[in-house]
Amino acid sequence: MPKPTHRYLSALLLITAAAPALAAQNDQQPTDFISLPDGTTNVTVYAGTQSFDGRWKNGVQTPSVEGSTNLTVLRANRHFSIGEQGKYTIAPLILLTASETTATAASAPMLGGSASGLGDLRLGTAFWFHSDHVNREYLMATMIVSLPTGAYTPARPINIGENRTKTVLSLGWMQALGSSWVLDLVPEIAFFGDNKEYLGNSRLSQDTAYAMSGTLRYKATPSIHWYGTAQMNRGGATQRNGIALTGAPDNTRLALGALVFSSDKSQIQLRYAKDVQIENGLRNTGEIVLRWSTIF
Repeated sequence: MPKPTHRYLSALLLITAAAPALAAQNDQQPTDFISLPDGTTNVTVYAGTQSFDGRWKNGVQTPSVEGSTNLTVLRANRHFSIGEQGKYTIAPLILLTASETTATAASAPMLGGSASGLGDLRLGTAFWFHSDHVNREYLMATMIVSLPTGAYTPARPINIGENRTKTVLSLGWMQALGSSWVLDLVPEIAFFGDNKEYLGNSRLSQDTAYAMSGTLRYKATPSIHWYGTAQMNRGGATQRNGIALTGAPDNTRLALGALVFSSDKSQIQLRYAKDVQIENGLRNTGEIVLRWSTIF
């Protein structure tokens, strides 16, 4: 395959399948680690916008691609106490996403385009091994499976759905540090199925991806919290028909956020994030997410 064509196909891959690999697949945010009383339902709505650029290869940008994504996410779960005296908590969950992505590339028009629609359906469950509400200590595990239900057209360079399955396993540990500080740690591993209709008749495969996130939260007042997050992503290199196409993103992302409790049952979060280092793929040049969550 001629080098220019291979380069363009690599960039197409980044826009379609590799973009989700640039960050942890299970985007857990502060207070997600708290188990809720038996029978409690938690509903969360996200609205976000992200800009990106690329293609980055070994830390160098070529060819130039720019774009943006707007998305809305609905997540719902219900908590159940199980075991002796309700010692453990389990919470089945469902996530639905609708998004719109647009990309432009002056030097390679074939990389441009747009797509919109529903993303892949995600189903899963969270399980709390340890819940200490008095000392604000929690330890949980989460499994989420993505199903290939989202909008996908094989011949299009940009798609909302990924046309493959994906399984994400993660742990969540929340630990109070005195009366005003809280630490969250989230290790994650993601396994990807193959997209057998990539660009029409090719097979797209992706290596296992790993992520590690840490969040330090400060309780300024009972109703206002500030936090900062650092996240490292490794693995996730891609192949087209068994031939290496893109290397691992190996990116680092930082975020700053605020959490406001509007009532005993509802909260609002605002977060800004961006990649501060990347080796391969698309770089998140700026992301704003507004999140509302309530329980009943």
